[in-house]
Amino acid sequence: MLLRTLIAATLFIASGPAARAVADDRFPPIASDAVRSECGDCHMVYQPQMLPRRSWRKLLDDRADHFGDELALDEETAKQVLRYLSDNASDASGHEEARKFARGLAPGDTPIRITDTPRWRKKHRELPERVWADPRITFKGECQVCHTEAERGSYDDDSGLRLPNASGAWRRWEDD
Repeated sequence: MLLRTLIAATLFIASGPAARAVADDRFPPIASDAVRSECGDCHMVYQPQMLPRRSWRKLLDDRADHFGDELALDEETAKQVLRYLSDNASDASGHEEARKFARGLAPGDTPIRITDTPRWRKKHRELPERVWADPRITFKGECQVCHTEAERGSYDDDSGLRLPNASGAWRRWEDD
């Protein structure tokens, strides 16, 4: 009886709204308060599945020059952030989209920008140069400008994706 109750409760919870929210996303939500807080103070919090462990390590080893800024993290916070990013990196995660980000990287490749990964380049190769020239996009790593659900982990072309058109208005990807 207890076993049946536990199984029923598990199935009920697994089919609820919280489970569907995660299932709709391409990446799991960021589950580290330290990562959300420390990284999110300056930029979008990137999903760790987009880079391999060695890249996250390199980014946090050189805290004096993090893309021209200094990462003011104490040693314990830096370890906590690196642990989370490494444990969920593209070469550590079993997540399908993470495996796609790991593909195409040679064992010695250590990109420090997600935009330098073969997966990112493949997904963005069809975009005309005028998209990147739009003044609302200040650098290619501002995922959330076009992928409105990026911070939740969704980069799906069918929902939440918008691009600037020639007149400067936003349009959906399928509107071409």
